[in-house]
Amino acid sequence: MTRFRPVRLWPAILALGVVLAGGCTVKDSAAPPSRVVLPARFAEAPVTDGMHADLGRWWTQWHDPVLDRLVDDALAANPDLAVARDHVRQARGYVAVARSTLYPTVGATGDIAGGGLGWSNPAVPAALAPNLGDPATDGHLAGLAAAWEPDIFGGRAADLRAARAVAQSVEEQLRGTRMLVAADMVENYVASVDDLRRVALIDRAAAVLDRMEAYAGARMAAGQATRADIDAIRARRRTVLAARPLLVADVDTRRRRMAVLSGRLPEQAPAIPQPALFVIPPVPVGIVPVGVMDRRPDIRARRDLVQAALERLRSARTDLLPRFGLEFFGGNGRLRFDGLPGLSGSGGLMALTTYLPIFTAGRIHARIDVADARLDEAVTLYDQALLTALSEVESAYESRAALDVQGQGLSAALAVARRAAEDRLGLFDGGRSTLLDALQARLDAVAIEDAGVRSEDGRAMATIRLAVALGGGTL
Repeated sequence: MTRFRPVRLWPAILALGVVLAGGCTVKDSAAPPSRVVLPARFAEAPVTDGMHADLGRWWTQWHDPVLDRLVDDALAANPDLAVARDHVRQARGYVAVARSTLYPTVGATGDIAGGGLGWSNPAVPAALAPNLGDPATDGHLAGLAAAWEPDIFGGRAADLRAARAVAQSVEEQLRGTRMLVAADMVENYVASVDDLRRVALIDRAAAVLDRMEAYAGARMAAGQATRADIDAIRARRRTVLAARPLLVADVDTRRRRMAVLSGRLPEQAPAIPQPALFVIPPVPVGIVPVGVMDRRPDIRARRDLVQAALERLRSARTDLLPRFGLEFFGGNGRLRFDGLPGLSGSGGLMALTTYLPIFTAGRIHARIDVADARLDEAVTLYDQALLTALSEVESAYESRAALDVQGQGLSAALAVARRAAEDRLGLFDGGRSTLLDALQARLDAVAIEDAGVRSEDGRAMATIRLAVALGGGTL
């Protein structure tokens, strides 16, 4: 039996490639530059030398152990995060598929019986590997075929780089999902607490109106008030209490949302402590736009997609160049491919195949144009994401600053209203005013306190939006 003698093919392949390629050249591609110039600092950010905020777990700065536990539960069991992790697994699988194109493809034909085949190719999928049972058992393979297309011009390598860039963008989407899940939990928790505070204020106002109605009834019996005075008080009480069911329903809706965020049944909604322990943290300082863009997962994902589009364009342009392939077939013997990773064996037949695109009715150039347009689209979407991110940060900073000022004004107004209520009560005790005036002053204070709670809720929401806009919570 004549032994097959390996031949040095690479010099011949490269020489043939030069001949077939002729004058074919493919220019290297570069991504179009971004048209967005990032500012040195955020215009609405406070100018201060305060401490930099830790944005990794920004909700811990609210100093509420109940909130910390709820966020941790959501990050551990949230269904959206589970789906995002599955997407990452899928993307990594596609990277493995793209990587496999750089290596030979092996397939088995015929029946397995007695003989002596040695097999070692861990990179081959299990579906392609023959089931030899006990590794020590001798076997004989009627036919073994392998094919390999060397990546001479780098098209397959570009496809692999594109797959890796897409996988990185999917991982950024996982980080973005984590960021949004944490923010969603904090928002629902804080809003529930503030709703319960407003419910308590409604109950206090209703109690004051009950006293006013009783006092007006006593005055009417003394001929000092009319039925219209009592009806007016009753109408005010009903109006105040009308808002209560909606607030209670909103709390229950948010509690159910919090349960779902943690992967639990709505009936397992967490209890909301009242009063809560959280305090709204100060505004993060010392954060510059370039740092935010490097931190935000949506920006990073768009940047990865630009890279993926660039690599796909490079791959598409290699279709203009010739392609070469090596095919092997081993019959009643062994294959041996020196220098090819993972394969062992000797003997068999070898063939060199070539393909040079001559006339494709413009198909290849059309694909290149499509890839080029997709690269332009990816860059435009990246620029759009940059502009949106800058706007979100500036708006959140400005909203938080305005609400801080509003909150300070309402706090001062509440202090004046409470002092006025005490003064009115003192005048009543001294016989210089009616109890109705004192109770009305107390109602005015409750109304200002309610406005303060709503303002504080706005401050909390603006703080959450700012944390998200700055890319916090992605660790």
